[in-house]
Parts: sequence; structure tokens; C-alpha cells
Amino acid sequence: MKEIHVKDAVGQALCHDIVRIVIGEVKDTPFKRGHVIREEDIELLLQLGKEHIYVMEEGDYELIHEETVAEELYRFCEHPSLSPTPVQQGKIEAIANHDGVLTVDIEALHAINGIGDLTIVTRFHGTPVKARDPVAGMRCIPLLLEAWQLEEAKRLQTDKEPIIQVHPFVRKRMAIVTTGSEVYEGRIQDAFTAVIQDRVASFGVELVAHEIVPDDTDRIVAAIRSVKDQGADIIFCTGGMSVDPDDLTPGAIARVASEVVTYGLPVLPGSMVCIAYLEDHTPIMGVPGGVLYSSPSAFDVIVPRLLADIRITKQDCIHMGHGGFQSK
Repeated sequence: MKEIHVKDAVGQALCHDIVRIVIGEVKDTPFKRGHVIREEDIELLLQLGKEHIYVMEEGDYELIHEETVAEELYRFCEHPSLSPTPVQQGKIEAIANHDGVLTVDIEALHAINGIGDLTIVTRFHGTPVKARDPVAGMRCIPLLLEAWQLEEAKRLQTDKEPIIQVHPFVRKRMAIVTTGSEVYEGRIQDAFTAVIQDRVASFGVELVAHEIVPDDTDRIVAAIRSVKDQGADIIFCTGGMSVDPDDLTPGAIARVASEVVTYGLPVLPGSMVCIAYLEDHTPIMGVPGGVLYSSPSAFDVIVPRLLADIRITKQDCIHMGHGGFQSK
């Protein structure tokens, strides 16, 4: 690119956006790429600290402009759950089309960001998002990029799924099985149900069944089957989740489930979580007592994924240790 003093630049076309920032007041783009500089523009350009501008030279046209790079990077993320913003200041953002949980192919993301001057930046994998939330941005570092970097990115992404997508919340009918003889016999009041309802309210979940049972494995198993028959598509079991010998809920879940993913999670507080699936893939979550008094907790990490029908694996659970400390 060729540097030209702004006073000599009348008639030249800008090759990038010029941003104006006044802290606490304004951030805008008074001059867009392609704008042909006029005499009356010079004073404002000088006020913006632009004594020189840069114009394209013949050899520059063999390179790829940052706006084109951003558009190509968005294609690696393109998915029906997302929409792109217009390219601005060399950047495109991906916007969620609906409420849901963002998933990120972290390995693919790292591969592209490791090429050189390409950047795709996302929110954390597993983050709940709202419709119209920005979830990612993509751009290159220089104004002009050597073509080989983009070609390498295309090679890495051939035949792969999009790097990001937003999974909608599809499990909307929950049941709660409250365990514990002290609650069943009325010695203490059930505190879990109101807390769980409050925690899932923003996801549009309704309570369709609730049973209270004593510390009896057969009764807990029967209650899980009963609430499933009442139409629940996600089941929470509360109480009896510690390692005490008379805490029977994990064993009851194991008896009725076709797969127990984990009993225990590297997330604090609330690590004594049990995650399991019935034969028809209905998720069951054994909810530990820490959820009653801690927010966020393991509950808030896991439940949005379950509601979005994202299958939880043991490997997923292991990875939650990184960032799993939820203390405020």
C-alpha cells in the first residue's frame, strides 16, 4: 500500500473503514471503505488523527482484503441457527437466531486460529444464549492477507461441520422426584422444587409431575418410572445424593437408567451430581444439596445442555474441570 498525506489525498478511495471513538459518547465509522476523499473531509480526518491515508497499489490486488477474509471465515461457522452482521471495520459477528446453547468445535477453532493471521473468536462452549445475542466474531489481523492462509483454513475445514451452532431448548416438560423420609413424613418442607423451577424458568420449562418418596430404592425407582409416564422429558431427583450409606438416590437412578454417565462432576459447588439416561434418551439428573444455596453451581452448567438435548458424555464431564469453579 502507498502512504499519502491527507492533504494530497483528494480523489483517492479509502481501502479500509476509519473509526471515530469518543470515550463515553460515540463510536462510529464516519468514513467507510471505498469512500472517495473530498476537500471537506480533510479537517475531520485530521481531527481523527489521520494525517496520512493508504491507497492500494498494483501488487496489493494479489492479496485478500480483510472484509473478504471475514466473509470467508464466517462460512466456516455458517449454520441455520446463526445470522451474520454486515461486515464492518473488517469484522463480521455471528448472531444467535433463537434461544439455546452455543456449542463450539474447539479443536477446529484452534486449528484455524493457529494458521497465522486468521481469527475466529467465540463465547465459551456450552454457554446459554438468547436470540439476537452475538456469539462469535471473525476477522484477520492485517488489512491485506496472503491467500495461502485462507487456503489452509479451507483445507482444514473440508467436509467438516460448522465450527459453532446454537442448539434450541427442546426439553420443556420436567418432573421432580423428591426423595427423603424426612420430607415424605412432613418433618421438613421440600425446598428443592421451588429452587429448580426458578432456575429453569428462563428456558420455558414447565413442571408436569412431582412425586415425594421415602428413602426406599424401590419407591424411588417406581416414582421415576411414574413421572416419565406422566409425560416428563427431563427428570430431576433431589435429596439423598451424598456418599452416606442411607442416601439411596444414585443407586435408584442406576437401577432404572440404561446409561449412567457420571456420579460426580469436576464442578464446584454441586459436584455430587448424577447424570443418566433412560432407554428412550430421557435425561435424569440427581441434584445435590449444594444447588439449594449456591448459584451458579454444577446445576447451571449441566441443565441448559440437557434442555437443548446435547448428549453429555464422560469426556464432556472431564473437560468441565477447566472453568468449573463457579464461585462468585
